[in-house]
Amino acid sequence: MTTTAQSRRETLTTVATAHKRVALSSRGRTFITVGLISTTAGLVLGVTDLQRVGVLLLALPIPAWFAVRQSRAGLRIGHAVNPARIVAGARTEVRLVLSNPNSLGTGPLRITETVPGGRPLRFSVSGIRGRQRRTVAYPLDGQRRGRYTVGPTAVTASDPFGLVVADSRSGDTAELIVQPRRDALAPLALPMAWRDGGTHSSHSVGSGGSDDASVREYRHGDDLRKIHWRSTARSGNLMVRQEERPWHGQTLVLLDSRTNAYPVPPGEHESEAFEWAVSAAASISSHLAERGRRVSLVSGSGGVASEDTQTMLDLLADTRPALRADVEPLTDALNGLGRDSSVFAILVGDDPATLSGIALRPRLPGSAVSLLLKPWTFAPQYFDQARTLALETSWQVTADSLRVSGWRVVAGEAGTELPAIWPLLLASSRAVPR
Repeated sequence: MTTTAQSRRETLTTVATAHKRVALSSRGRTFITVGLISTTAGLVLGVTDLQRVGVLLLALPIPAWFAVRQSRAGLRIGHAVNPARIVAGARTEVRLVLSNPNSLGTGPLRITETVPGGRPLRFSVSGIRGRQRRTVAYPLDGQRRGRYTVGPTAVTASDPFGLVVADSRSGDTAELIVQPRRDALAPLALPMAWRDGGTHSSHSVGSGGSDDASVREYRHGDDLRKIHWRSTARSGNLMVRQEERPWHGQTLVLLDSRTNAYPVPPGEHESEAFEWAVSAAASISSHLAERGRRVSLVSGSGGVASEDTQTMLDLLADTRPALRADVEPLTDALNGLGRDSSVFAILVGDDPATLSGIALRPRLPGSAVSLLLKPWTFAPQYFDQARTLALETSWQVTADSLRVSGWRVVAGEAGTELPAIWPLLLASSRAVPR
């Protein structure tokens, strides 16, 4: 996160409110009614004091009306959310800035703030004196993953006697991004197969023999003892042996987000299995990106984010189950990958036919791993024994077809902790325990 982005989020931008109306309150209408009665009774009965009281009651709302109209005319409201990006379930603070640029102060203010995930927040603020600013802060916590808007704000101003009220509404809003939870993964070394783009035996062999597969052109600073003279003589350029390729290659993280693959239990608003999958994608992509790999994240709905951790986490904050029954965006993302690329695919093993496009695409052994989910284990009470058995069979068929194509397969189910299976995901062998 850059300093510029932080300063931009913390800047308080105030905008003028959009005025609705200025009207008498119930107290103001009572004053008018009593004033008319008192004035009329004073005239009929010839009682001067009643007339004076009536005129006073009739006159009081007039300056109150002008005062409220003038004071609320320049009222400005701004929002700031700090931090503007949080993890699901964390707390953030919203600062509501009320600014009065006029010389005349306001009366009490009743604030109705539109906040995410619930009913509007209502509170009162005492009057703001002329040319002053007041900041009101309140917490927001327990938000689910997603992108939210704080505001707009409705303000009801009144005079000190409560005779006249003015309803105003500010169009200013602030954005809050709730990113998925991330697990801290152990900084394990990547397998040699990942650093080389495959196992040593799977390297392509050129016409000049196996030696050509592990040499490259000389670069300034290379150890002269590593010069490969046979290749140098053949090519005419200095060539050096490459004993180990740099591991800072590309990693592709795929997230299967088919709606029908993540059943939502009755009475629930979201799938626990889908949230687990999104959290796993966030943990893996951010962990590898922070370790120097060039990471590209592709969701089943076609969303793509690359390299920047915040961009990938923002994409996952917005990710929802895709209204499609295929995984074509994931299959397309596998096209054109180089041999130095590794793949993490978070898939649902409910339908071997749907995932056949991925399973049939050959990969270099050891360079691709699938975290194959069992969403039905997250809500077993809604699946009968026959349905569960059928899903388990489909999962096994899918896992076998992926393994045949060179993928390592690790199961993900209810109760699975990603940090616990992280060593299995990085195993150098495809023989992962089932």
